Amino acid sequence: MWEALWSLVADGMVYLDTAGQGSGTDNWQWRLSADGRRIAEGGTWEPRDPDGYLDRVRREITDLDELVELYLTEALQSFNARCYLATSVMLGVAAERAFLVMATAFAASTIPGAPAMAKELDRPRSNYFALWTEFRKRIEPVRGSLPDGLADPLTMDAIADLIRLTRNEVGHPTGRKVDEDTARVHLTIAPMYLRKMQSLTHFFTVSTAAVHA
Repeated sequence: MWEALWSLVADGMVYLDTAGQGSGTDNWQWRLSADGRRIAEGGTWEPRDPDGYLDRVRREITDLDELVELYLTEALQSFNARCYLATSVMLGVAAERAFLVMATAFAASTIPGAPAMAKELDRPRSNYFALWTEFRKRIEPVRGSLPDGLADPLTMDAIADLIRLTRNEVGHPTGRKVDEDTARVHLTIAPMYLRKMQSLTHFFTVSTAAVHA
């Protein structure tokens, strides 16, 4: 029990209130911190509750790529260690990996534009920006045929902005700092992005399987 309590103290979830009535240690009480109260109240995508966060990700995003989960776990661990720059960098790696999984599924599909995407993926020095530009160019003509607005421009722009912030700006030696609020926003946005990438991956995979069936 003591190990669990002091672990919660280390995570900033509880504190020992020594200012209660009376002067003896018998009057000290364990109380929830502000972060602890937020978690207890069931906040949305609460990164201070990494197990709960990951459980929800696994429930809502089936067949989550192992590397995406690994990088997302590292991002949550960094957040709870107050390493907010590392949080956003690892989140950017997770986001980029999710995009590459989706882009590979698109390249292997029978959807128009797939061969050009495959060619870009095969380039030895192709970088993320080139791949993203190619994907946006090839997906635009067929965007209307995708279900549930999976590739609507606003979503695509939001995804591009998330990766730009977490990879290009903070993942390189630019000196940019990331505070707790910014890292929290990144972790709140990320599940939406990962759901979209997983849904697109599934659509491209199923479409290809149907053609070859």
